[in-house]
Amino acid sequence: MTPLGYVLLPIGLAGLLFSSKWLYRFFVFWTLFSATSFANFGEGDNGSAMQMWMFFGFLWLLRLILERLSTLSFAIDRRILRPCLWLFVFLMVASSSLIMPAYIGGRLMITSPILSESTETPLYLTTHNFTQLLYLVFGIAIAVCVAHHNLNEEHRHETERIIMVSAIFICFWGLFQFACNVTGLPYPDYVFNTSGSASGKGFAETLDGELKRVTSAAVEPSVLAQGLVCLLPLTLPALLRRGSIFSITIDRFCAVLFLIVLLISTSSTAYLGMFILMVLFVALLLRAHALSKTKAVVLLALAATAVMGVVAIGLLSIPVISDVVKSALLNKSSSGSGLERLMTIQLAFGYFQKFPILGIGFGSATSHDLIVKLLSNIGIVGTLLFFAAILSILRANWRRVDSLVAPASLSRSAWLLSLAVFVFTSVLIEFPLVFGNFWLILGMAIATSADSDESLSRNLLPEGNLSHSGSA
Repeated sequence: MTPLGYVLLPIGLAGLLFSSKWLYRFFVFWTLFSATSFANFGEGDNGSAMQMWMFFGFLWLLRLILERLSTLSFAIDRRILRPCLWLFVFLMVASSSLIMPAYIGGRLMITSPILSESTETPLYLTTHNFTQLLYLVFGIAIAVCVAHHNLNEEHRHETERIIMVSAIFICFWGLFQFACNVTGLPYPDYVFNTSGSASGKGFAETLDGELKRVTSAAVEPSVLAQGLVCLLPLTLPALLRRGSIFSITIDRFCAVLFLIVLLISTSSTAYLGMFILMVLFVALLLRAHALSKTKAVVLLALAATAVMGVVAIGLLSIPVISDVVKSALLNKSSSGSGLERLMTIQLAFGYFQKFPILGIGFGSATSHDLIVKLLSNIGIVGTLLFFAAILSILRANWRRVDSLVAPASLSRSAWLLSLAVFVFTSVLIEFPLVFGNFWLILGMAIATSADSDESLSRNLLPEGNLSHSGSA
C-alpha cells in the first residue's frame, strides 16, 4: 500500500460504513489521477496498481449493493435501460471470447509488444485474461451506477463541480511539474505518481532525450491530454455566455488553464484532440441552429489557418516549440514510441486475420490503438457491439439536442462532446479500460441521453438564473 493509500484508507472504510455520498465524491475526484495508486502489486513489467479511483469506486459499488440488498431492489431505471443493455451484451461477448485462447491452446505465437524484444510466447488461457475481464466488468458497473446516480439534477451538478475541481488540481500540479523541469528542481513524484505498473512512469519520459514531459498525476502525457480535452466541453457554455458550472468567469479561467497545460504536455493527443473538439463543436452549433453553414465553413477555415500560422511561426522562430512540434508530431512515426505503436498494431491485426469472429480472447493481444485492439481481442462481433453501444449513446444525445439555450440541452451537449472526443482520441491511444474518467464520462453521457427531458435539469444554468440558484 502506498503512503497516500494509508492516509485515505480510514476515509474509505468510514464511507463504506456511513456514507455512499462521500465515497462517490472521492471516486469522482480521483478519476483523473491515473498514476496515483492505492496499492501496488508486483514489480517492473509485471507490476500492476490499484488506482485510487478504483479503491473508492469499489467501496462505492459495495455500499450500493448493500443498500440494494436491504430493499431487495436491483432494477435499472427504464430511462437508461437501452444503453445499459447494449453494454451488457458487449460484456457478454467479451466474456465469451475467453473460449478462444482455450481453443487455440498454444497453437498461436504472441510476439512481444516491446520494440527492443523479439521473444514469442504461445497463447494459452491465463489469469491475465480474467483480470482484464474483471476490469471491464468493474468499469461497466461503474458507468451504469454513475448514469443512475446522475439522473438526479443535484447529483449531476455536484459531479460536474467535483470533476472540474479535480481537473483544476491536475492542471496546477502539471504546471508545478513544468516549473520543476525548467528550473531543475527535483520533482516529488512520490506524492501522486506512485503507480507500480510498467506504464506508470511517464513523468520520467523525455522528448529526444532532452525535454522532460509533463504528465501531472497521469501515467503519461497522452492520458493527461485526453482527460483535459474531454473536460473542455464543460466550459463551452461559459464561453458562449449561456451557462456555467461555477460562474462565467471561473469557467472561462478553467478553459484557459486547460489549454495552457494541453500545450505544454507535448502530446500529439492534446493537439489532435483540440482539433477534433473544434470540428465537433462546429457540427454541434450547426445541429443546434446556432451557426449557419457558411459561417461554419469560414470559422473552420480561419481556425485551421490560425493553427497552421502559429505552428509555422513557432517552428521558424522559437527553438523550444520547434523541438516539441517535431518530436510530438512530425517525427512521431520515426520515433521509438511511434515505431513500437505501429508494430503492435501490425501484429495485432495479424492475430485478427487468423481469428476474425471472436479474436484471440479478451486481454490476449496488445495494440496501441482502439480499433485493432478490439478486433484482435474480441473479433469483429465484439468490436461492432462496442461501437453500437457507444453510437447508441451518442445518437440518443444528438437527437435530443435542439438548442444551446435550455439547461437540459447545454448539459447534454457538453457530455455528448466529451464522450465523442474521448472515443475519437482513444483511436490513437488504445482502449481506455483502466481509466476512471472514461467510465465516468460514459455514465454521464448515458444519464443525459435519458428518454425524458424532465430527468435533466439545471446543472449548467443559464446566465440569467445564476444569482437565483446561488451557483455563481
